[in-house]
Amino acid sequence: MFVPTRASDYVMECLQDNSCVTLTAPSGAGKSFIARHTALILQKTGYQIIPVIQPVTEKLGLTSVEKSIIANTYIGKSIKDIDDLSHNCDFFPLLCSLYNTQKDVDVKEYFKRPFHVYKSELDRLCEHGDEGNYKICSLVICVLFNNQLEERWFEGKVTDAQRHIIEDTCNACKINRSTSKAKLKKELETLDGTFICKQNGIYKTVHDKLFDFLVHYFGELIIECLIDHCDSLLVLERFIWHTSINDETSNIDFIIKIPDDCLALYIQRLIKDWSVGKVTIVFNNTNLQVSSFRQNLLEKLKQLNKSKQVSLVNTKDTMIPKTRSGSGDTPLILTCYYGYTDMVHWILRNDVVVDKYRDNGTTGLLMASQNGHTDIVKLLLEKNPDVNLCNNDGLSPLLQASQNGHTDIVKLLLERNPDINLCDKDGSSPLLQARAKGHTDIAKLLLERNPDVHLCDKDGLSPLLQASHNGHTDIVKLLLERNSDVNLCDKDGLRPLLQASQNGHTDIVKLLLEKNPDVNLGDKDGLSPLLQASQNGHTDIVKFLLERNPDVNLCNNNGSSPLLQASSNGHTDIAKLLLERNPDVNLCDKDGSSPLLQAIQNGHTDIVKLLLERNPGVNLCDKYGLSPLLLASQNGHTDLVKLLLERNSDVHLCTTDGCIPLLNASQNGHTNIVKLLLERNSDVDLCDINGYSPLILASQNGHTDIVRLLLAWDPDPCDDTPLSTSYVNNNTTITNSPSFVQHSLKIKPDINAQTFDGCNALYFSAWNGNLKITKLLLENNADCNICTYSKQFQIDTYKHHPTLTLEHETKSCCDYLMEKVSSHIA
Repeated sequence: MFVPTRASDYVMECLQDNSCVTLTAPSGAGKSFIARHTALILQKTGYQIIPVIQPVTEKLGLTSVEKSIIANTYIGKSIKDIDDLSHNCDFFPLLCSLYNTQKDVDVKEYFKRPFHVYKSELDRLCEHGDEGNYKICSLVICVLFNNQLEERWFEGKVTDAQRHIIEDTCNACKINRSTSKAKLKKELETLDGTFICKQNGIYKTVHDKLFDFLVHYFGELIIECLIDHCDSLLVLERFIWHTSINDETSNIDFIIKIPDDCLALYIQRLIKDWSVGKVTIVFNNTNLQVSSFRQNLLEKLKQLNKSKQVSLVNTKDTMIPKTRSGSGDTPLILTCYYGYTDMVHWILRNDVVVDKYRDNGTTGLLMASQNGHTDIVKLLLEKNPDVNLCNNDGLSPLLQASQNGHTDIVKLLLERNPDINLCDKDGSSPLLQARAKGHTDIAKLLLERNPDVHLCDKDGLSPLLQASHNGHTDIVKLLLERNSDVNLCDKDGLRPLLQASQNGHTDIVKLLLEKNPDVNLGDKDGLSPLLQASQNGHTDIVKFLLERNPDVNLCNNNGSSPLLQASSNGHTDIAKLLLERNPDVNLCDKDGSSPLLQAIQNGHTDIVKLLLERNPGVNLCDKYGLSPLLLASQNGHTDLVKLLLERNSDVHLCTTDGCIPLLNASQNGHTNIVKLLLERNSDVDLCDINGYSPLILASQNGHTDIVRLLLAWDPDPCDDTPLSTSYVNNNTTITNSPSFVQHSLKIKPDINAQTFDGCNALYFSAWNGNLKITKLLLENNADCNICTYSKQFQIDTYKHHPTLTLEHETKSCCDYLMEKVSSHIA
């Protein structure tokens, strides 16, 4: 029985736009049910279902209404105060589905304390003598196998291992030690549907949450049996000694607390697992994080005979697959990783092979050096390990300590004369790693050992280059004292001076310049130190570089010069410095853009003034025909237009689209610029490739003042007149102005010029209800009979216009209109 909820609806909603989805929620909250139900629905429509990940969200938690519906569906009745009863329960759907398996249970008590109900049921089973205890015993065995009890375990003859488990479990459950496997299987299957289900030949609890409860229940009831025989992962995850409970473990549901009188038994179990190769499971045990627990473990270990101790310390893990990094772990490696100094002491006293490594080559020394366990490194070095032994990735103890900033460990390792130039598989050396992380003290220590300062990684990155890039001044000093090559570049041509100049590291630039690097060397893109400093506004660095007489006209691969970059980005002080070196002010990039053009485009007035003092080509256009004057006019930079006109800029230079400065200024409404251009006799009739004149564009965009200015210069009428253009674009500021119409009529335009669909100015004035303008047009012999609409249209428009009333003025206009068109009406 499936009850739709907002969460289930949301899943379907998500799947409309996403090919896969994953549900996350607490155990028992209904994830699997929603996923399966959704999959079944989509499968019927031909979808392929692929579960992935969806973060949990509180807003989709079950509401009281949804809980009531679910409860009513599964239980058959609504529950009052359902929210209060299930407030602390994050697996409500599970409880509903399990409720029907209970007999004579108060529903409110069940939801208030669900596991108390199960505890009571198990307690009753224990009180029913052998019949109940057989069922308890079968449940215990399911728990011992970590909820993965295979059906075939009950088949065949009883093995010695099985006999041991069965006898001890039966004894703990107070039933016959000789109980058969068949009997236990039969009793287990009687619990099918209540506690247990069988899937693919595996017995397990009906839900993981119920399993958690059973582990805890039996852990309190028969803890010795669980410690002796339960799965090793249960030993790792479920048992906590009382002194080791911390903030992390105290919040774990159904944790089993180990009483003091069972601690020895628990430790014995750990040693047993350890001895059969479950090394990683043993040393990942949370209890080992507590010193007092380790002391108890060590006490037990020391009581073993010497050969057993030696065997344990040299045991490799055999459980982790070869494909995983922990494969072949040893006690020494794991204790070095976690920093258990006391255990390392004991291990080293028992003839351990100190250089024994994991399958991936990791040693104990590497682990301790990586994680900063100085005391352990000291202990290991007393055993003369191979300090150059690397793992499969080429990581050495010195490299790991240098990378992670463990100065004291680096000192200890250097006393053993390691190979300081030993690199990992990517070519990174200890010095490179120390430099990359900014560990100056470690870099100093390494440099005292005369490492190869030119040793680069696989990308050609040198210590000096990386230190210069990151701004590590002290390290740069140290490297330069070791005569590091200041011109050494990586595979992209990046050099120390270029990186320092680009990133604004002034002090480093000073240091590098003292070594006389080639200041003109650029990277693969042609970027030079001067260009990058100019582009990024690093004025002081530009000063220092100019003192070295660089090529100020050196461009990158796109043809951009330092002056162009400074001009484009508005770095006035840098532009001044560069201009003092007499650069080519007309040097353009590959698109034909000059410093002047860039400065004007971005409105940098002060830089424009500086450039104009150097007499640049004011008419120099880019590949699109954009001139400085056109850009300034287009963008509304009036002051710049004045400056350019004072330099006699050509007002008629046009773009590849035929646009001139006057046209762009008119289109964009820059009235003062239009005045300035008209004073320079700009041709008001010059049109672009689409035939648009300044007057047409000003009319289209409703720039009344500019239209008046242009009309004063008597522009030629053309087919697409400003009159019809203004109307078709519904520029009411213009078209509702009789004075505009009067001005337009003065230039004697074609008053009957039509738009693409056959409409003229008279049509638009009638449509918009402009009575005065209609009279003006009719007085100038506008033809009311040429529209694509019927001859009656203008008259009907006035009579039916929604904004007009047939008052006296309107009626007189209509009469006037009818008088004019009457001869045309059949």
